[in-house]
Amino acid sequence: MDLILDRIGPRLVLSFSARVNLEGAASEEFKSRLRDIVAGGGEHVVMDLGNVGFIDSCGLGALISALKILRTSGGSLVLANLSESVEAVLRITRLVRVFDVCPAVEDALEMACTHPLRDGEGPA
Repeated sequence: MDLILDRIGPRLVLSFSARVNLEGAASEEFKSRLRDIVAGGGEHVVMDLGNVGFIDSCGLGALISALKILRTSGGSLVLANLSESVEAVLRITRLVRVFDVCPAVEDALEMACTHPLRDGEGPA
C-alpha cells in the first residue's frame, strides 16, 4: 500500500497511489502507517479517500484514532473525495457526524485549520 504524503502549506494531504480496499491486512497496515504519521499530532491533515473502494471497522478505527490524536494536539482531520461505498459506510455508522467531510480535496484544504473546535467535541 503506497500512501502519498504531500505538504501544502501548513496542511498534510494523504492519499493512495492506487485503488485499495481497507479491509483485513490492508486495514491493519493502514492503521499502523496512519498512527505513525500523526503520532506527533499538531497537524492539519486532509485524507483523500478517492482510491478507497471499501473500508472495514479496522480502517474506520484507524481514522477515529488519528482524529483523536490530532484534535487533542490542536490539529484536525478532514476526509475528502469519498467513494460511494466509503460514504455509505460512514453514513450507516453515523460517523459523518464525527468527521469533517468534503466532496473535493480543494474544499478540504480550505476547511482544515479553520474549523473551530468546541469543548468536548470529537469522538468519545
